[in-house]
Amino acid sequence: MEKSIAPDIEKQIAALLNKKKKDYLTVAQIRNGLSAVLLRRMGLIKNRSLATDVLKCLKPYLGSNIDTYKGARCAYIGFNMSLKDIILDKIRRNPGISSKNLARNLPMLKKEFISSLNKLLETGTVICTFNENHTPCLRILNKIGMQMMLEERPVNGRTVFKTAYDKVGRGQSIVRIHRIREYLNWPGERFDLMLVSLMADYTIELHGGDPSIMTEKEIRDSFTDENGVLYINLTWWGKNDE
Repeated sequence: MEKSIAPDIEKQIAALLNKKKKDYLTVAQIRNGLSAVLLRRMGLIKNRSLATDVLKCLKPYLGSNIDTYKGARCAYIGFNMSLKDIILDKIRRNPGISSKNLARNLPMLKKEFISSLNKLLETGTVICTFNENHTPCLRILNKIGMQMMLEERPVNGRTVFKTAYDKVGRGQSIVRIHRIREYLNWPGERFDLMLVSLMADYTIELHGGDPSIMTEKEIRDSFTDENGVLYINLTWWGKNDE
């Protein structure tokens, strides 16, 4: 394959994942979502080439941001994340999810899922309760915020905020505020205070946007200042070690 198109592969996969709002997709879904031109230049046919052939062709050209995963029934391609983070993200999007539904369609083997979930339960990052049908329901402990217990020191809070900005943004400089808020799962007042603090020393810059394409919850989870101005996106200008 031509070396000149190698960078386009990871770029197109990342764009596809962002468009679908997914951290990972099956190899077949990746094949169906990539451009026919790019696939043809790799000797593949859109919607027809075997997933095993697609994976074999794509794997050598995946960089540090995209990785492959082996699931129980098929292979996946997605953003480079730890198995714990993949589990946490699914619980974060589906609070109260049962362990059975959580395990469904995850890009990992059963033994990897059980091991990773047990570690999250042992550390208290994830808590398990039972509903009226005796079904185990999983949630992220509110005090955790992300996948770690947060100290109250401002510097640590900034580090965690920057980590969330990087993970949510996946290399993009302009990131939706509501997505960072949802990822951190901090109390609203704490998140807003951190936002104001970061703005005050020009670590971040807030931007507007088009609220007409957003849900009411996404607008609420953005940021409205004391003058009633709605900010939807932010850019991090500070140093990575701040």
